[in-house]
Amino acid sequence: MIVLGIDPGSRKTGYAVIETRRSSKDILAYGTVKLTDLKTIPDKVVRIFEKIGALLDEFSISTVAVEAGFYGKNAQSAYKLGYARSAAVLAAALKRIEVVEYSPRKVKQAVTGNGNASKTQVKYMVRSLLKLDGKVTMSEDEADACAIAICHAQNSDRGGATYGNWKEFVDKNKRRVVQRNASGPPQ
Repeated sequence: MIVLGIDPGSRKTGYAVIETRRSSKDILAYGTVKLTDLKTIPDKVVRIFEKIGALLDEFSISTVAVEAGFYGKNAQSAYKLGYARSAAVLAAALKRIEVVEYSPRKVKQAVTGNGNASKTQVKYMVRSLLKLDGKVTMSEDEADACAIAICHAQNSDRGGATYGNWKEFVDKNKRRVVQRNASGPPQ
C-alpha cells in the first residue's frame, strides 16, 4: 500500500509518500509546497492542487490521508486552511483515490502513543519509525505529513478504518454484523 500523507497549510503544505509492506514502512518522497511567495488564495490553491496531482501521477497511491481541520481561535486561519485542504482533497477525488482524515490528536497517538505529544516528539518518532539516519533533514510540516501517512498505515494494518457513523460501519462490514432475534440466539 502506498499512502500520501498531507499536512495542509496556507503558508506551506507538507507531504509524504509512504509505502508499507507488512510491518515495514519506507519513505518514497517527502517535501513542502511553499506558498509564502504567493499573495492570493487562488494562486496558493492552484499550486497545492498541481503538486498533489503530480505526486498522484508519479506514484501508485492507494490512499490520501489528510490531517482533519481543527477549531482554533483564529477564524481567518481556519478559513485559509480550508482552502489548502480542499485543493489537496480535490486533486485526489478527481483521480478517484480514497481520501481519509485523521485528527491531529489521533495522528500523535498513532505515532508517539500520546495524543498530546509535541512536534519535537512526533518528528523524533517519525525518524525512528521510518529508520531515517541523522543526515536526512526534515521540516516539522514534512514530519507531520509522514506521521499522517503512518497513522493511516497503522490503522489499515489493524483493519482499523474509521467510519463516520454506525450505518457506514454496517454497510462496509456486513459479515461482521450479528442479527439478534429477541426470542433466540444470534442468527
